[in-house]
Amino acid sequence: MKKLVLSLTVVALLVALFATAAFAAETKETPQWFKDMIQWKKDQITQAVEEGIITAEDAKQFNERLDAMEKYHEENGFAFNGMGFGQCRGGFLNRSGIRGGFGGGMMNRFNFSNQ
Repeated sequence: MKKLVLSLTVVALLVALFATAAFAAETKETPQWFKDMIQWKKDQITQAVEEGIITAEDAKQFNERLDAMEKYHEENGFAFNGMGFGQCRGGFLNRSGIRGGFGGGMMNRFNFSNQ
């Protein structure tokens, strides 16, 4: 009897947990941290142009890329999906793909012998 009550309690808690996530209102509103990040990057680009580190043409391309990223997230939300940390071709556990599924690494398969 105790096992049945415990099992039903666990099931009820799991249902409540997943139902909350499933029926949560998804907002497409841009979070303030994202707006701050984009503005900081644009300020850094402007400063780099003023200091002569990059050209105005480069700055234009960087700003266009930031605008495209901002537009994408406004349309699609801020879900963080994907593998992260490299491309993990073939997965982590089955050890297939490049470097056994560990992705390209920090140097992205850079070959020093090609210099």
